[in-house]
Amino acid sequence: MRLLCEDSDDSVYLSEFPGVVLESRQDLARGEQVFGWRQNLVFADQHRAVLERIAPQGHLRRVSVELRDTESLPQLLVLADQDCALREARSIRYQDGHAVSLQVLDRQLQPKGSATPMNPPIPKGEDNGLVGVALVDSGVNYLLPAIAQYLARDAQGAPLGFDFWDMDARAFDSHPVRSVFFPQRHGTRTASIIIREAPQIRLVPYRYPRPDMQRMKDLIGHAAAAGVRVVNMSLGSNQESQWTAFEYAALMHPDILFVVSAGNNGRNIDLDPVYPASLPLDNMLVVSSVAPDGYPADGANWGRDSVDLLVPGERIAALDFSGKAVDVSGSSYAAARVSALASRILISAPELTTIELRERILSLVQPAPGNFVRHGLIAEPSDLVREGDLQSLVVRSLPPWQDQDSDGSEWFTPTFVVMRDSGWETQRVQDIVKKAAALIAPCGIRLKPAVVLEVEANTSLRDFSRSNAKLLSGKVAPGVPRVFFVRDTLDRPAYDAVTFGTANSRRNPELRFTVWMTAVTRDPHIALAHELVHVLLDDGAHSTLPHNLMRADTSPDNLKLTAEQCARMRDTARNNGLLH
Repeated sequence: MRLLCEDSDDSVYLSEFPGVVLESRQDLARGEQVFGWRQNLVFADQHRAVLERIAPQGHLRRVSVELRDTESLPQLLVLADQDCALREARSIRYQDGHAVSLQVLDRQLQPKGSATPMNPPIPKGEDNGLVGVALVDSGVNYLLPAIAQYLARDAQGAPLGFDFWDMDARAFDSHPVRSVFFPQRHGTRTASIIIREAPQIRLVPYRYPRPDMQRMKDLIGHAAAAGVRVVNMSLGSNQESQWTAFEYAALMHPDILFVVSAGNNGRNIDLDPVYPASLPLDNMLVVSSVAPDGYPADGANWGRDSVDLLVPGERIAALDFSGKAVDVSGSSYAAARVSALASRILISAPELTTIELRERILSLVQPAPGNFVRHGLIAEPSDLVREGDLQSLVVRSLPPWQDQDSDGSEWFTPTFVVMRDSGWETQRVQDIVKKAAALIAPCGIRLKPAVVLEVEANTSLRDFSRSNAKLLSGKVAPGVPRVFFVRDTLDRPAYDAVTFGTANSRRNPELRFTVWMTAVTRDPHIALAHELVHVLLDDGAHSTLPHNLMRADTSPDNLKLTAEQCARMRDTARNNGLLH
């Protein structure tokens, strides 16, 4: 590392490492501009080191040393910055020639934290899905329960996917093209979106065959044998020759719908093609990401002939490789949403042919501004074809809470709706409501539930989103003020609680006077009181007064309401028929 930083010549390496063989240095360049070099060193014991020095215009930016064993398997990578200070080190452990774990190291090259498995066994499980959806991507992290429970399996419980990169049965999420030490993790994120929007699927994950793209023919044949009807392909390249085997296989399997991302190069792929998106296949839908104004999102590809439709794919909630919630953007995730939509259609109408399924999806599009795609846009695919979610709803009434004595106050009696398996328990909700009532009571308004309902539903309905809110509010105690206690939020930016009054529900009147509380809400009784005051005021504005309950930053320091707020709250609530 020291010699790299000093940009020593070959003679110094020969002196420092007797018997070493130096291969010729290779310039690293973009166009005609050289920004660094790479060189291989082969030691006397046949281990080797790959040296890389990045110094654009002579200014050192980074150096790295990658050590490989006698079989040229990468074992250790050390990175240093422009000051030659060690910034990153990672090692890979092998067993029988196969990589089994990736370990982050500290500056003393000692293990830091737990190692990440690289090709672990797939957990046991059962097949519970209805429609097979294949994911051709970098694989998935099937160690996450949120992914594993949706894996398609045979009668003996063996998973049906395959890794066509390494040619084994473990399609574990890893895309090591840039570096095996820093693999990209794309497939888990894509899979999580499909699963959330179509929770009745059977997921068949495939790791795409980057070393030999001719294997795509076998991959598609494997998916067909697994009974797959929809194949999500959120990937692509600029080389048409890489996709000849896929094109042939897609033509041979007209019973499969291929949902393909248009890419994120910010270009017209009619003029500058991306594959497989630019292939002329009748059983394929090409999807790009749309911005709120109806035009292609920043960086998303388009093409009047090559791209079929636009779908929201920006700031979409997903799970990353670690299982944490992340926001993702791009046509990859727009395509995933269409794959979920296609599978939901097939659940309700399994008799559809692929062409009929494609036409059913295209019948849902709206006109899009400009002339960027062939058919138009789908503004919110998770709103559409949700018969399964509707059928999953089971509503039960819970025992009423004991009435409190009236002291001459007026009563506000919303319906409280607790989503089962959302992290909310009825007793906790009752405690929170009582504490929230005490914050509102000084205004002469008493709070208690008119009815308490428990709702059992598909897991896809347990989180707040505009789509879920419309479906639930239209089916659960419609027409009255309601507070829904849900698991989490899919909205971005993510708020712990959301309220709909008159102004922000004009397009969706069924949402009027509803409050949505997530199980991760901080100081939930304060947040509930805050949101209920929004309902009673029918106003989403916040106060800037010190210690006021209606400040934007709800906290134990902000609990007061002014006499003017109380008077306006009573008057507005009476006019809206919310008090009795």
